[in-house]
Amino acid sequence: MKVRSKFALLVVALAGVAALVAGSVYAISIEVPARGTFATTKDKVDLAHGVARLIAEPADAAVQKIVLEPGEGPNWHTHAGPVTVIVKSGNFTFVESNHCSERTYTAGQVFVDKGFGEVHRAYNPGPGTTEVWAFYVIPKGAGLIIPSPAPECAD
Repeated sequence: MKVRSKFALLVVALAGVAALVAGSVYAISIEVPARGTFATTKDKVDLAHGVARLIAEPADAAVQKIVLEPGEGPNWHTHAGPVTVIVKSGNFTFVESNHCSERTYTAGQVFVDKGFGEVHRAYNPGPGTTEVWAFYVIPKGAGLIIPSPAPECAD
């Protein structure tokens, strides 16, 4: 084999190795941190209605990971828009201000908090740690949580 042929073969081999290395460096890594199934059709309707209310104005989106020990959770509050909640692990109890009715969601379930003044609280009823992921669609610049006084039924 002539020197030129050997050199050309070496260049081709090195180019192949370089392409492989470059492909490895720029490989895309996709992680799905939480996924679940909507608990009810109503949840999907509430999400659609909430997003539709924000169509005509600038809006923000935010994702929040929340990890709670048993008994932990935010006090009474609302949101400026709809919040889709995915229960990744554990149990998560949602308490509505109307009659303080409760519903507990389990790992793999998705529910929608309507927002727009719908006061509620939520907490980890145990046992063990709960991890939820919340996806907010809110007016531009709005806070994620708006503290509210406890309803009469909470006394």
